[in-house]
Formats: sequence, structure tokens, C-alpha cells
Amino acid sequence: MITKKFLSLFLSFLVVIFWAGALFAVELVSVDWLKSKLGDPNIVIVDVQNKPESYAKGHIPGALPVNRYADLADITKHPPFKYPNTEQFINLMARLGIDNNAVIVAYDDTNGLFASRFLFIMELYGHDPKKLKLLNGGLLAWKKSGYPITTEPATPKVAKPYKTKGPNKELLITWSDIYKDVILKDAKDIVLVDARPADEFTGKRIRAIRGGHIPGAINVTSVVAANNKEDHTFKSPEEIRKAYIEAGVTPDKIVYTYCHSGDRVAHTYIILKHFLGYKNVKVYDGNWIEWANLTALPAENEVWLPQQIK
Repeated sequence: MITKKFLSLFLSFLVVIFWAGALFAVELVSVDWLKSKLGDPNIVIVDVQNKPESYAKGHIPGALPVNRYADLADITKHPPFKYPNTEQFINLMARLGIDNNAVIVAYDDTNGLFASRFLFIMELYGHDPKKLKLLNGGLLAWKKSGYPITTEPATPKVAKPYKTKGPNKELLITWSDIYKDVILKDAKDIVLVDARPADEFTGKRIRAIRGGHIPGAINVTSVVAANNKEDHTFKSPEEIRKAYIEAGVTPDKIVYTYCHSGDRVAHTYIILKHFLGYKNVKVYDGNWIEWANLTALPAENEVWLPQQIK
């Protein structure tokens, strides 16, 4: 008889094999590493703090500001939740002085959520993942280490125009993919991960026209990878791996994942694909906002917004 302990150990072994064989990996770097690289002309540091005005109040020297809401969403759509279109992406690269050869270090003040969104968008448009790095602990870890903070805005270098063939659709899925594969077929080789907080998953908190979740989804928020609110660094790969495996998100599965509007799902992608080496992770970039508004699509724990108005 196979025990749960044996199964967990076996699956952990599988993840190690997958992780060791990963061809590409966004690297998690320490504040000490970044401090030693300040002034390196080959490195572009990107600040993606939650509030755009935070950059002017203090940032890592040399970091360039990115506005999560204006720069990392397709502002031609309403609501602007999907990732930028090709023109918007190229314009952002020009503003930041980023070309195809740039090594990029992204950080934020939100457990890596917004920095991960930026890095996923970079990979989506074809940037080499080996040149993408996430600062472990973000701005909080930098400050706790006593490293310098400045209010002086950085000047981007002049770079060659960024070349891209557009978004790599192999990384994305649509609502119809989920409906066909998860709901109609109930494909056993696919696991659907809802990366939103539990109160959104259960319908207790509503942030769209209706609350609830996509039928068949497993709720694993990417915050399980963070140490705690006072320490934004990541747990060890073993701890993170254990949390996902125990939830049923195993490396032998194709992972479809979504969140509310694209931040947590990008975070989940970076964690599973690059930190843990899961081979097949796909992002539903429409997320719950789109699914909820397509009201003919089914939902579990469904609660309609008008019922919450008193």
C-alpha cells in the first residue's frame, strides 16, 4: 500500500528531476548580489512598487520606475487587466532603455507580485529568461540590509530598438481552453490553479460582476512562497514545492493558472516554471475578471455583485 508520505517523497523527487532539467530559469538574486552590481552598465534595475508615487520617495540607486497600472496593462481595454499589446511593450522598452541583450533585475514592495508581472511580460515578448532576475525580498530586504536609498531619478541609457515577434501565445491560454479541457473534458493531466486569496475563491469577497471561482480549480495563492509579512524573501524551494504538491499541483501535470487581474498568476508562473522547474505552465491572461463577466460561463461558489449591495 502506497502511503501519503511515500507519495509526497516520490513527487518531491520528480520535482527535483524537473528542476534540474529546466532549460531556462528566471534567477532569484540576493540584495548582496545586486549591491555588488550597482553601476554595471549591462544591468537594468526596474522598480515596480505598488504605488507609482513611491519611487520618488525612495528607490534603489539606478532603478528605473515602472507603473504597474499604466505600463503593465493594455490601457486600450476596459478594464485594463490584460498584459500590454506589442506597441505598448516596445514603447516601454524604449523608455526604459532596454534592448534584447539587457540583463534585468526587477523588484517591488509587494512580495514580488508586481516585479513578477514585469518579468513575465518580458518573457512573453521573447526576452531570454536567463537574463531576467527577481530581487529576493525586494525593497524591504534592501532597506533591512542598510543599503542606500535615493530619491534621485535614474536616467535610462540609449538602447537599440527592441525586437519582438509579439507575445508568445504558447505561454497563454484562453477561457475557451479552460472550458474545453477542464470543464468539458475533465482532463486528468491538467490542474487548474486559482492564485487569488481564499476569500475571493470562496465568493466572500467580490471584485468583479460576480464572485466565486472556475469549476475544478484548486486554490493555491502564490503567497505560500513568501516567508511572512515582515520578510518578503522566498521560502526554500523544498518548502514551496511541498505546499504545491500537497495541494495537488504536481510537476507531472500541465498547469493552467489564473488570478484576478494578472499579478498573482505571473507570480505563480515564475515560481512554478522557473524556481521549481515545472515543465508546462500556462497563464490565463483573461483571469477572473474576464471569466466573471462572461456570465454564461459556469462558476462555483457563485455570488452575484447586486446581492451584496445593501
